[in-house]
Amino acid sequence: MKKVPFIRIPLLAAASLLLALIVSGCEPRPDPANEVEAEPVRMVEALDEDMGPNPWVLDIEAATLANPHYRIAVWTGPYMQMVLMTLQPGESIDLEVHEDHDQFIRIEQGQARVLMGQTADELDFDAHVEGDWAIMIPAGYWHEIRNTGVNELKLYTLYAPSEHPAGTLHETYEDAAGHY
Repeated sequence: MKKVPFIRIPLLAAASLLLALIVSGCEPRPDPANEVEAEPVRMVEALDEDMGPNPWVLDIEAATLANPHYRIAVWTGPYMQMVLMTLQPGESIDLEVHEDHDQFIRIEQGQARVLMGQTADELDFDAHVEGDWAIMIPAGYWHEIRNTGVNELKLYTLYAPSEHPAGTLHETYEDAAGHY
């Protein structure tokens, strides 16, 4: 058995270090000379416009849960897009494939069935998900997400690169027909 060398710290040095951490509250003190004035954050009451490609922050959970639209692109940049979606009971994200990009979906509320496969005729991946679950969809995989619950399915999705035109808004499932 190989012995691991043990580093000895003199007791006085260890006690001094511990005392310094306790007195300082274990928090680094900011250097006023290095402070940079932060840009004001643009808060949005209602998400009715695409905020990309500008820097932006939001409470993603609150925004997703408050979204009344079937699909709305809320941030579109040159390499990524964030879309909020609300599916009514029985609605789905219809069978589709993205040949050149991956997709991430997070379920905030509701229940869904996830079907995926390498061909549209063979969806051999079948999973049931609910709030707080994430779905990773590799480029080239056919996929369909069905709301299997009795309540709305609330989710957000990230496409890399963007999938929809900036500012895309589909109020209802019917409005989105043919716009994958």
